Amino acid sequence: MSHPLLEELSASQKVVAAMLRIVAEDSSARVGAWSVRDIAAHLSSSERECFEPRIRSMAAGENPSFEFFTNDETDFDGVQLEAALDDWTETRTRLLDFVTGLSEEERLRTGFHQRFGQITVYRYLQIALEHDRDHLLGLEKLAGGATH
Repeated sequence: MSHPLLEELSASQKVVAAMLRIVAEDSSARVGAWSVRDIAAHLSSSERECFEPRIRSMAAGENPSFEFFTNDETDFDGVQLEAALDDWTETRTRLLDFVTGLSEEERLRTGFHQRFGQITVYRYLQIALEHDRDHLLGLEKLAGGATH
């Protein structure tokens, strides 16, 4: 990986996954309405159903339009924590490998997002990183509360 944003996305995914495993030791742990397993499943699903296909579409020059993605109402009951984390890792790795292989021109291709307006591949990767960081904040609060 040659771009700092790609390095940050790789590192971020590893930190969030490690934090999920740590707080999962408390089976009653919740961030809002979500269990730790739900968060892992949400992250995996978001990467697979939103970030990866949308970034691929943009890089292909399709100039797609996107609505705001949410899977907040999805029932993740059948998903196991480790399976979700494995899936998220595989999807993130595949996405980063794909973006690494893009030319600068392809990375600057755009799409239109309902909330964020005209965005480049780079900007969508930043949105993915912000998503990771938002969940990490919730997990850090949860872990901090468990130690007091």
